[in-house]
Amino acid sequence: MDWIETNTILKVVWGSQAFGTAGPNSDVDVRGVCIPPARYLVGLSKFDQYEDRADDVVIYSLAKFVELALANNPNMLDILWVEGPHVLYCDEYGAHLRALRAQFLSRKVARTYAGYAEDQLKRMETHYRWLHDPPDHQPTPGEFGATRNPKGGFRFPDTHKERAYHNALKHWQNYTHWRAHRNPERAATEERFGYDTKHAAHLLRLYNMGIEILREQVLRVHRPEAAWLREVLGGRYTYPELMALVAGLRTELAAAEAASTLPDAPAASAIEALVVVL
Repeated sequence: MDWIETNTILKVVWGSQAFGTAGPNSDVDVRGVCIPPARYLVGLSKFDQYEDRADDVVIYSLAKFVELALANNPNMLDILWVEGPHVLYCDEYGAHLRALRAQFLSRKVARTYAGYAEDQLKRMETHYRWLHDPPDHQPTPGEFGATRNPKGGFRFPDTHKERAYHNALKHWQNYTHWRAHRNPERAATEERFGYDTKHAAHLLRLYNMGIEILREQVLRVHRPEAAWLREVLGGRYTYPELMALVAGLRTELAAAEAASTLPDAPAASAIEALVVVL
């Protein structure tokens, strides 16, 4: 993959460093876009993305990037809208791509940004339950009415009981995996504040960005509310206060979507024409 560097058209700093929420121990995430060699475009070889996990670098093929950005994937839109020193490299092709960035925006952001925010919320709520009401043992089939059959397996009284057992077992396995693989720093934060403040900051940021795009048709990667988000990371809110904030932002996003003048879908034909030319 020695062609990755020479074929990269855009490379940016992404994540907390770009959002303005980084702490002293935050990683530097790098994201980029490249145009693969001809064999990946017209031959049998396939390339979607390159990952260097050791250095937190991901480089997407132009086609994959555009496909995700047209779907209003928040992570891809960030790459297009990063500004200033966080743009590490941008050649003439990358400049053409960035010049069209407003045409990627559509009312789809209401769904995608809310979806990404709610995913963060779901993880936070799961961890909250595990912190405050953890399962205390691995469930057994017998607890769900199962009996041994002659072949050594279990026979459940009905499919509902069997499904309940498997769900309980999966919940236990997810819990024990989480306990065993928690990041020590995040675990200490969860223990201190009672919930994962990193998930909280991400979900609030995502809701704010979605509302901003719908109202102003612009995306500010470096967040104007970065200082407030850092306070959220530091446990500014209790869990009930945070839930009240989320409820308000849901309502605000719905109102912003209803009033937005953005198109229902991005300008795919103009963007596809650029991809073909590039």
